[in-house]
Amino acid sequence: MKISILVPVYKEPKYFADLARKMLNDSYSNREIIAVVDGDMNDEIKNVLMPFKKKIKIIYPGTHSGKALALNNAVKSLKTDILLFFDNDIMLPDNPDFLSILSEKMKTHDVVEMPKSVIVESPYSAMIGYEYLGFAMACSVFSLIANRSPGVIGAAFAVKKDLFDKLGGFRQVVHEDGDFGARAFRLSAKYSYCRRLKVETSMPNNLSDWITQRKRWTLINVLWFKDNFLYLMMRIFRQPSLIPAFFIIVLPAVVSFLLFYLFKHLKMSYLIHIAFMVTQPFKFISGILFWFTHYTMITEGLTSFILGFMISALTYFGFSRFMKFRFNILEYFLFYYLYMPFLVVVNVIMFILLIRKKKIHIDWKV
Repeated sequence: MKISILVPVYKEPKYFADLARKMLNDSYSNREIIAVVDGDMNDEIKNVLMPFKKKIKIIYPGTHSGKALALNNAVKSLKTDILLFFDNDIMLPDNPDFLSILSEKMKTHDVVEMPKSVIVESPYSAMIGYEYLGFAMACSVFSLIANRSPGVIGAAFAVKKDLFDKLGGFRQVVHEDGDFGARAFRLSAKYSYCRRLKVETSMPNNLSDWITQRKRWTLINVLWFKDNFLYLMMRIFRQPSLIPAFFIIVLPAVVSFLLFYLFKHLKMSYLIHIAFMVTQPFKFISGILFWFTHYTMITEGLTSFILGFMISALTYFGFSRFMKFRFNILEYFLFYYLYMPFLVVVNVIMFILLIRKKKIHIDWKV
């Protein structure tokens, strides 16, 4: 089984050298590494690629076509079995059997996603780390229970070449990776979120970069929701294996609406915090739930405030130990009560803008 590793490089090489060295030193021999330079071959990129030019393939079309089209064009000429995509801001573990583990997973799955923990270098990247922990919780549930997932985070994932071809590769849309995962889901592709293949990724560490990324991610969330949510709700009744996964992720929010007043009268309103925590990966559901959560904090007082946070924090902490993610209780307090509510508001604003067909400037895409 041949594995082709594709790494898009745009403007700066970031961790490409480290990534290439680790893949070249991997014990799995039937593999090739391809650097896809999208845009200008500047001196920084040239200096990083130079030591590897005899060991890897470098594709340099000389134009900036965007990540989706650049990767699609690179894949066309490949004769391979597995496509492994890494963004060049991914830091791989020191594991010489990384590709061997992946090849075993790919024997029984069509798509394998690598868990991504955040390299924390600032308060901004620390908060984003808990977003990724929430994503990891949702992806793990779908992987373990349904063996399928309605999306992928494209910074690090593998897909069978024949499925990639069948889907026509990445579409040239803002949310190309989430869109690809959703289309694979519609073809009933078998999905694995393999914690043995966990990688690290860098994130914005200043306000300007964070705002740019937040704008992009918010638009991606809203577009994915717009394109896929109703389809997922309809398919759940046709494919029984999806029901337990959706039950764990979504149904607590529905139940909380029905039982809200009962919980309130029984002094059990803290249970709504569980639903808020579980549905955080689904920004619109958790957004509505957020208002109920803070209403109960006000009406039920300090007990509800503390108990709801503790239940959420313990769940996130337990999962962080299972997945070997970073966790700090003070950071999570800020994430839970300040950062996440702010993201909900931003997502709602973006949703309204799209409904009203307002033009959104996306300077990071072609």
